[in-house]
Amino acid sequence: MKRITTAFFFLFFSCLCLAQTQKDTLFTIPKHQIGIGINKFIKSIFASDDNAMVINYRYSPKGKWSYRTGFDYKKDDSEGGFTQFAMKLGVDRNLKRYRNWNFYYGADAFMRYSNYKNINKPQYDNGIGAFIGVQYFISPHFSISTEPMFYYKYIYIVDRDTFQKDKKTGWSETGFGKVGFVELNFHF
Repeated sequence: MKRITTAFFFLFFSCLCLAQTQKDTLFTIPKHQIGIGINKFIKSIFASDDNAMVINYRYSPKGKWSYRTGFDYKKDDSEGGFTQFAMKLGVDRNLKRYRNWNFYYGADAFMRYSNYKNINKPQYDNGIGAFIGVQYFISPHFSISTEPMFYYKYIYIVDRDTFQKDKKTGWSETGFGKVGFVELNFHF
C-alpha cells in the first residue's frame, strides 16, 4: 500500500509541475489586418470619437513597420441631413510584444468632408495625430485594440451663399482622441 501511495503522490506532483509551465512562444502576426470600430455600432457602451474611422486596414510587410489606412462614411436622409466622408493614412512601428500583447506607436494624417443638406456650407477637417496602440490577441486571427491619440486639426467652412469676399472661415483644434475607442481586428 505504501508503494501505491508513493506512486500516486509522485504522479500527482509531476502533473502539477507540468501544469505550471506556460507557453511563452510568440506566434507571427499575419501581414494583413482589417479592423472594425465597435464604438460606431454599440454607442451606448463605448465612447465614440469623430477622429475614429469605422473600417481600418493595416499592412505589415516585414519587420516592425506597418502601413495603415481607414475609411468612414455617414449619410443622413432626414430634413436636416448630411453626407460625411473621411479617410486616413498612416504608419506605425511595433514597440514590444509580450505573449498575447502587442504595443506599438505611430502617426496618422486624416481628412473629413461634411456637407449638410439644408445649408450650402461644406466643412473640411484636415489633421495629424500621434498615437500609442495596445493590442491583445484573442487568437492568431482575432484581436482587440485601442489607440489613444494626441491630434491637431484645422477645420474650415466654405460659405458659398455669402456676398463677402472671403468665403472661408477656419480654426484649429487640438486634443486627445480615440480615448476608450475599441476596435475588433481580423488578421490574415
